[in-house]
Amino acid sequence: MKTVEKFPYDVDFGAIMDYVDDRFMLVIKDESWSDEEIALLQEGAKLHFCYTMDIAIFIFEGGDIDSSDFYFNVQDCDAKDSLLNQEILDVELLLVNAANEVCFKKRKTLTKEQSEKILDRLHHQNTVTFMPDEFDVNVQGLQDAYEPFELEKYAVVSMTF
Repeated sequence: MKTVEKFPYDVDFGAIMDYVDDRFMLVIKDESWSDEEIALLQEGAKLHFCYTMDIAIFIFEGGDIDSSDFYFNVQDCDAKDSLLNQEILDVELLLVNAANEVCFKKRKTLTKEQSEKILDRLHHQNTVTFMPDEFDVNVQGLQDAYEPFELEKYAVVSMTF
């Protein structure tokens, strides 16, 4: 009998991310994930780190999954000091179903060059002074103006995942 891994946090449906346990954790929660969707992701996917208007965005695309956008504000990160002092970054993608079961998990260690480019933007973002709620308003503006795949033109780092 196969043991099912439970995702330890109760999250809403959709795409969420955070930096925890020394890695970026990208989570997409949906009602269910088919074997076909999982098989297509195992063949490979793409991850882009984009930066515009002092907003960091991870764009994930692969298989049958629509491009998913994950917005990140280093200033709201509980592990900000640890993140900004990393030399090499890790990213983990998890697909979670309605029962909070992990249906797919893949982790990637970025190269030193990729990590440096991302960290450079995050160090810059950390120096930006956002007015109350300004970051959220800017994110909403980007979401209203662009489909996730259209944000790829702001890619600082792109990789196969």
